[in-house]
Amino acid sequence: MAQLFGIAAIAVLVALATSQRAFAQSDKPGPWKLGRATYYGKDGWSIHHGSCGYGYLDPAAGTGWDVAAMSDSNRDFDSKGGFCGKCKEVRCKTMWFLDGYGQKLEREYSCFDSDASVVLTITDTCPCTYPGNYYSNRRWCCGDMYHLDISLWAYEKLADTKWGVISIEWRDVPCWYRPVKRAKNPYGKVSSGERPAPQGWKASYDKRPFNPYGYYPDYVPSAGLAATSTASASAGTAGAAAA
Repeated sequence: MAQLFGIAAIAVLVALATSQRAFAQSDKPGPWKLGRATYYGKDGWSIHHGSCGYGYLDPAAGTGWDVAAMSDSNRDFDSKGGFCGKCKEVRCKTMWFLDGYGQKLEREYSCFDSDASVVLTITDTCPCTYPGNYYSNRRWCCGDMYHLDISLWAYEKLADTKWGVISIEWRDVPCWYRPVKRAKNPYGKVSSGERPAPQGWKASYDKRPFNPYGYYPDYVPSAGLAATSTASASAGTAGAAAA
């Protein structure tokens, strides 16, 4: 009986390992593609008002505050919201590129480390047409180049905010994917005004599909490190001052 139990246990382990290999192979990172990125969230709360409806995002759950708004003109945008909760690996790239008005931008010295990357969860939309921020949204989110409006927390791991907009390489990855070389903020803190989490908040309340607590070690929150929403926000606004 013990021998049969042992054989059965081994069979289960083999089946589990096989299924995990198949899962990992089917969800391996895609090829790198060119894109562009602005940033938002300097107000300390707008990342929590994304169009995907996740509400408050816990800094220690899933990819934390490394999130992004996808241009509704991107080729993989889905008007039914199928892009929500998916993840992309992003790294800074030094190069010249154009904005939506044809202005040429030099970013040959903008990256902290072109080999380091960050994994972002898509939680919002950057609309091409947005009356409240018409010039900026038309400049970045109307399809002339693949565009992501990424959170300030992610942006400051890739480049200094003085650049406003940077060229990037991106690829689709499963949200549990860990970069070979993770980008980290060289200054150790972000230049935003964080606010306290909602009263009684727990990380498990985070509505993102992938939200395990403490998955990325640098997201274990310190005292006062949390932000909450108090008003609605627009996506695609932070790159407005990019030169």
